[in-house]
Amino acid sequence: MTPASQGRRLVRRTLRTPLTTRVVLLSATACVLVGAVLLVLIVAIAGQRDAARSAFRSQEALTAGNQLEKSLITIENGVRGFVASRRARFLEPATESLASYRGEVQRLASLVDDDPGQQDRARRIGVEIDDYVRLWARPLIGLAHTRPAAARSVVVTNQGRERLDMIRRDFAGLFARERTVIRQREDRAEQRSALAIGSGVGGLALVFAVAAGTTLYLRRAVVRPVVTVADATGRLAAGDLATRVPARRHDELGDLARGFNAMADSLQRSREELEHSNAELKRSNAELDQFASVTSHDLQAPLTTISMYAELIERRHASDLDGGMALVDGIRNATQEARALIRDLLEYSRAGRGQLALEDVPAAHLVQRSLEALAGPIDAAGAHVSVGPLPIVRVDRAGLCRVFQNLIGNAVKFNGGRPPEIEIGAEPDGTGTMWRLWVRDDGIGMDPEDAGRIFQPFKRLHGEESYPGTGIGLAICERIVNQHGGRIWATSRPGEGSTFSLTLPAAKA
Repeated sequence: MTPASQGRRLVRRTLRTPLTTRVVLLSATACVLVGAVLLVLIVAIAGQRDAARSAFRSQEALTAGNQLEKSLITIENGVRGFVASRRARFLEPATESLASYRGEVQRLASLVDDDPGQQDRARRIGVEIDDYVRLWARPLIGLAHTRPAAARSVVVTNQGRERLDMIRRDFAGLFARERTVIRQREDRAEQRSALAIGSGVGGLALVFAVAAGTTLYLRRAVVRPVVTVADATGRLAAGDLATRVPARRHDELGDLARGFNAMADSLQRSREELEHSNAELKRSNAELDQFASVTSHDLQAPLTTISMYAELIERRHASDLDGGMALVDGIRNATQEARALIRDLLEYSRAGRGQLALEDVPAAHLVQRSLEALAGPIDAAGAHVSVGPLPIVRVDRAGLCRVFQNLIGNAVKFNGGRPPEIEIGAEPDGTGTMWRLWVRDDGIGMDPEDAGRIFQPFKRLHGEESYPGTGIGLAICERIVNQHGGRIWATSRPGEGSTFSLTLPAAKA
């Protein structure tokens, strides 16, 4: 690696900013902005609330002052009415006001304690009311009880009215100031309310702007690259192995893109290697088929010649051979067995390969052709074959005839020395697309553990002397059935016969 390339790689590593870090920073920034907006909004609402409380407090102070002034007027009217009429009912409201005015003075003072000027006015009003009560109202009530005429002459001087007017002027000043304070506080409350509304609207707009910015960034920085990789994955899955994605970023999504491209490169190389292997395999299979055909022909020819010579020896020298006929028979039988083995090997090598000539065929026709081909062995064994209702299946006609011939032929052959009873039937396999067909016999059966091994080539469970054959027939059946997308299996018990089942695709219609 050159120093320049090393330097570029080092720069890329230095400039690399993980996507996770950027997303976390963006999220933190958005949270700080939203938090700041909420804080400003909270402060504005709190100020508006405090201003509203202050305005309400001033309104309460104004109400308390009015109540205190009303109590003072009640005292004055009650005293004058009692002095003039000597009736106690005029004195009852004044007595109640005399008992409650101090509390009202204290309440007024507590409501204006946040304004020093108003606090002084409330204190002066309280002192003046105390002087009025102590120096005028109470003495006049006592004088009216003992000397009514003197009390009336005192009332006429209007000294109490003058004191009352002076106190009311102080009340007027307090009320005017408090109304001014109320207007100021209401204006401040309106300003704080407007500030709260403005802060809320601005904060909401800022939140929307931050959310929109975050969404656009995530869409551009995260969603769009991921969608690009997803689309490329779909094209790659559809077979376009030349698909690649840009890998210019230096973060996790860049790593994802580079990993995808590496995977696509690997798949493309694998497909090229697979195509090369398939081509080699096709060529090898073609050579193997040619070899099998040539070998079969080349082996069949000398075997035919040997068989002819054996028959010629038997015809010409039968009377001269002393015990040699057994040798001639052995040569002829061995030749026939070798020819059958070669024929089965060639058929096994071709079974399950090549293109199937699929067509919708009634399975009963295939069984009937197989029974006609096996008419001789069936008649010789005295077999009875019962065929139930069979469906229409989509198969290769020639291949399935070979399967049924093997299965029925085995049922006839492994009969245990008694005329075999063979049953052929079918039923749906539960998938809706396949049929299960079976060939059931009452022959010698086999151990259940041997039921899976009998489909192996040359796997024989009995000696050739008792049951001749090459041991390839069931292996051929398995290849043919597997090529149709089905499967074949056996269930059996010794002495209880066997059932060979196979699944085949149902007809399209």
